[in-house]
Amino acid sequence: MIGRLTRALDLATGVALLVVVGSVATGVVSRYVLNQPLAGTDEIATLALIWLMSLGGAVAQQRQVHARLGLRVLALGPGSQVGVEACSRLVELSFYAAVAWQSLRLAWLRLGEPSGGAGFPMSLYPLALVVGSTSMGLCTLPHLGRLPRPIRWTVCLVVGGLGGGGVLLSTRLGWSLPTLPTTGVVLVGFLLLVLMNTPLAVALGLPTVLALHGLGGPHLLMLPQRLLSGVDNFVLLAIPLFLVAGRLMETGGISRRLVQLALALVGHLRGGLAQVTVVGEILFSGISGSTTADVAALGTLLLPAMQQEGYRQAEAVAIVSASAAMGILVPPCLLMALLATIGNVSLTALFLAGFLPAAVLAVGLMLLIAWKARREHWPVVHRASWSTLVRALRGALLPLMLPVLIFGSIFTGAATVTESAVLAVLYAGLLGTGVYRETSWRDLPRLCVDSGMVSAVSLWLLASASVFTWILARAQVPQLVAGLLHTLTQAPWAFLLGSVVIFTGCAALMEGIPAVLILGPLFYPLATQLGVSPLHFSIVIVGCVGIGLFLPPMGVGLLITCHLAQTTVPRVMGTVALYLAVLLAGLALVACVPWITLVLPTLILGPQ
Repeated sequence: MIGRLTRALDLATGVALLVVVGSVATGVVSRYVLNQPLAGTDEIATLALIWLMSLGGAVAQQRQVHARLGLRVLALGPGSQVGVEACSRLVELSFYAAVAWQSLRLAWLRLGEPSGGAGFPMSLYPLALVVGSTSMGLCTLPHLGRLPRPIRWTVCLVVGGLGGGGVLLSTRLGWSLPTLPTTGVVLVGFLLLVLMNTPLAVALGLPTVLALHGLGGPHLLMLPQRLLSGVDNFVLLAIPLFLVAGRLMETGGISRRLVQLALALVGHLRGGLAQVTVVGEILFSGISGSTTADVAALGTLLLPAMQQEGYRQAEAVAIVSASAAMGILVPPCLLMALLATIGNVSLTALFLAGFLPAAVLAVGLMLLIAWKARREHWPVVHRASWSTLVRALRGALLPLMLPVLIFGSIFTGAATVTESAVLAVLYAGLLGTGVYRETSWRDLPRLCVDSGMVSAVSLWLLASASVFTWILARAQVPQLVAGLLHTLTQAPWAFLLGSVVIFTGCAALMEGIPAVLILGPLFYPLATQLGVSPLHFSIVIVGCVGIGLFLPPMGVGLLITCHLAQTTVPRVMGTVALYLAVLLAGLALVACVPWITLVLPTLILGPQ
């Protein structure tokens, strides 16, 4: 049964992603080619996005790839760890059951209500959560069943006994639990669930269910409503679209051709292969939008080449890691799409604002590489001949048209960011399958499922964080935090430097998106009070996340690079630290000089 469910979920996730691509592409063609806009294409696309989140979340649950903090709780023994894991599975089941039940109630209330554009039933929105959360619960059961039977039954009996006893006391004897502070329930519950290694989306979501239950009345219906409103945004369609474009670039030979061009241009300099990594990252990141895609593509291509040319393993890992950490500032960037919704800023302005900060960090890296290359006599690659340079340029000509297509359509106002993302998908797919023929048609279903699953993980985090931050906002926690920090400092530069430390550290602990979703709503109001531009603050956050992704203890980007190089983090961390320190210094400069961030958006779009 589980096998059939898994295959059905894979198929449904791929179909949902194709509907996202197809509906956005149909809107683009009808609007800009036929000059006859079709009503409802945007609604269909956002509905498909919610179904993609629900179905892809179930695929991620089955494959156990939902984001977790990854702590080994208090160094417990193997038996205790299994007990904690059993409790974590029961917590997941509880959250999915709560989402399914409240979403079913909301679907019933919205029966017969048509959407404004396409006219489909509005109940399809909460119905997606019903199907997705039910499927996620079913995918959790086999993982619970694999645990040792004695521990599994003991935990189930204890939890069931406590729950049943509580219900009995409250119904028969009239006992009631004391009213707990909403903020305390949310924050303490989140901390406990994180320590239990529960998926972060559940750790954010379940405490809010308890808090909403404590508020009583119709508040529990806020759970599915806030989950849906957290992702019902046309801008967020750029997340799966740029992920698909990045995967098509990896498999279609586009990234390889861009790296070959960079190698022909600067490979002959001392340390040129290292400089190629920085230049190649700028070219590649300007299309993929995903840091993990950057690491996978550049690491696969350049790590073996650097080691063959005589670079130390730790040096090669450090250069690839630092380049990818810098590359997050080169638009398009998936994190920018999230920050545009959290900080209420223009995504186009964010894309423009990222170019010069990325250049500052890239120059810092290239200067460090040049200094180390001369000091340590790094190897030199033979200068490319004119014929080789021409061949590399000819080979990269079509891939280079992709960033021209993306940024040209965005910055001229010809298309939105989401529409440019679907153009990137179509163009990358055409090159990979039709021109270069390096992407097999048989690989496309797997590519769609994988991209949909990764998108769903991010979207579930965003949805759960939407409920979490709503609870905190209702309790006026952002105002309290802002007041506290305001008493500590009223200098914008001090606030920005402090934010660099906090966001970088949190990104290293819990990856980038969860850190931003939790801290962003708390820090944006204070930034506004201190006169810091939300646009500038958003770029600083993006830079922090890029560096944090390559810092222990989580350091997802660094872990991927080490895996590709077949080494471990302790062996390379000493070398990596120097490169990341240069990036931090460059980011501090960007934070203290807002002009670097704001000059391009101001020149092109007007005052920000």
